[in-house]
Amino acid sequence: MPIYYMQQKNLKLGDMVLIQTERFKREFTIVDFVRDAQMNSAMVSSKRFVISREDFAVLKENGGDIEYLIEFRLTDLSKLSDFSSNYFSSNMPNKGPAIDYSLITLLNALTDGMIAIVIIIVSLLLMVIALLCLRLTIAATMEEDYQEIGVMKAIGLPTLDIKRIYLAKYIVISALATLCGYLLSLLTMNLVTANISLYLGAVTRSLISYVIPFLAVGLTFCIVVFSCRAMLRKLNRISAVESLRSSISMKSKNPIGRVQLSRYKYVGVNVFLGIEDIFRRITLYTLLFFVYALNVFIIMVPLGLLHTLQMPSFISYLGVGQSDIRIDLPQSANTLQPFSQITTALNNDPDIEKFSPLITSRYKIQKDEGIWESVNVETGDFTIFPLSYMSGSAPKGTHELVLSALLAKDLNKKVNDTLVIKIGEGQMKMRVSGIYQDITNGGRTAKAQIPYDSKNVIWHVIALDVKPDVSVDEKVDQFTEAFYPAKITHLKSYLTQTLGNTIRQLQVVTIFAIVISLSITVLVTSLFLKMLLAKEATQLAMLRSLGFTIRDIQIQFLIRMLFLGGMGIIIGTVGTVTIGQGLVHAAGSFMGAPKINLEFNPFLTYVLYPLFFLAMISMTSLLNTRAQNKHSIAEQIAK
Repeated sequence: MPIYYMQQKNLKLGDMVLIQTERFKREFTIVDFVRDAQMNSAMVSSKRFVISREDFAVLKENGGDIEYLIEFRLTDLSKLSDFSSNYFSSNMPNKGPAIDYSLITLLNALTDGMIAIVIIIVSLLLMVIALLCLRLTIAATMEEDYQEIGVMKAIGLPTLDIKRIYLAKYIVISALATLCGYLLSLLTMNLVTANISLYLGAVTRSLISYVIPFLAVGLTFCIVVFSCRAMLRKLNRISAVESLRSSISMKSKNPIGRVQLSRYKYVGVNVFLGIEDIFRRITLYTLLFFVYALNVFIIMVPLGLLHTLQMPSFISYLGVGQSDIRIDLPQSANTLQPFSQITTALNNDPDIEKFSPLITSRYKIQKDEGIWESVNVETGDFTIFPLSYMSGSAPKGTHELVLSALLAKDLNKKVNDTLVIKIGEGQMKMRVSGIYQDITNGGRTAKAQIPYDSKNVIWHVIALDVKPDVSVDEKVDQFTEAFYPAKITHLKSYLTQTLGNTIRQLQVVTIFAIVISLSITVLVTSLFLKMLLAKEATQLAMLRSLGFTIRDIQIQFLIRMLFLGGMGIIIGTVGTVTIGQGLVHAAGSFMGAPKINLEFNPFLTYVLYPLFFLAMISMTSLLNTRAQNKHSIAEQIAK
């Protein structure tokens, strides 16, 4: 049994599988699961089973069509294209789809590769946030130790030695943290790679599989230490006299000048003081703003990608138009007869609103170098269920065709260019009327309204829509029984079958990204407030002596955090629809869909998540500033 069905149907060893036709019925016991490099991917609709020679002979005698699979393994993979062209130019049997190494790699990349790209992007952003947190931590520590640093300088301790004291502490912390992270990664590696190992096989652990991650950890450690050294240069600017005279560190420049409260009559005093402080020390708050924006970006990109994959419109990236039902006929010597019977039946069915029969054949297209290349060309009327074109429009007439994005790139063609296609014994010059996105069949396909080549037919497909008052599920059940052995697929379930595994993995990654992002938000907000409270202890005591209550001070800090959080959400969202969209385009270009547009759930993206994000910031701010109630005003001013 293929591993794909084991996972999809939750099968286990010893389960029974029934193969049944009109005149034959037999049960088989699952004795093992097969890892199939060529047909494992959910993007491949065909799956194959392994049975004994005796059982195969029984099945062969009792029906079913015979398919032949011819496989080659080349000694030089760089000659794959030449070998393929020579094979199809010969008189060797060439009916049916051709799958090569690059296509197998691409099909597997569409599932696990997409998840890997998301994890790598999130990991890189987390490293950037970690460095920002490190900067914040060192700044908070220096604020707390401001007077101690002044004392050390006053007694004659060189600045270099003070740096070494701090650097030694951070080296020890970094070494322990990176070592713990490395050990934790070894324990959780199977959780992330479980699906890849299931489909592609587990890699035998060798010394190199431990050394390379360890070197990556070592590189991370070096980056952290180097960053600490750079940040500790602030110690050079601390004056011994100034730090002993006051516990307040270097004063920030005020870029907006003096702002009078009397000019803002309709703004509360606490709101005014909170916002004014941000603009007065904008350099100080920029760090926290970037952390918020990056956290929003980390969540928005996986959320958008997940929602995009779940949208019915994603079917347009598979190179097919949107319809209710899709009928696939397995290719055999007599496929044309049932294909004609089905189209006749659909034409007479009053429940059918419209349908479009499509036949894919293999044609030869001339490249610029004069070399002929075999390409799968789907023929039919593409105005009934129109595709979503990157540029241009559907082919009109027999002298136009549309190319998939990858094929157009390989052939170096764009809209209105011409190319030569071999039809039968003759050649025809055709105009490229449009370019569409297609991540199926290796992403190298074409569509045209030309007569199909009966000698090189690969598959037959019928797309149809039922009338509005007709149940799609009931028609699927009806057609499944009436048009056997054709495969009847509800287009909504087609997406689930094709991308269901990828969607489930992406859901896990998205949940991890949300949890980590919110945890970092709470941690960084706490660190930043701790630094601010230490830095402004005297000013806060003076405010309290002037009559401001603890609640007023809490509101001032809350306004600051909410303002920064709100700006972070706006900039993070803008970054997602620009930079994040660009990253998705770059990843999609390798799969044949360079223009995948991120789709967002408006309520989740623009309402629920921002409110939850701001609620976490508010709660953290209120909890941290509540500690002010414990400090005496006189002690703070005297200190």
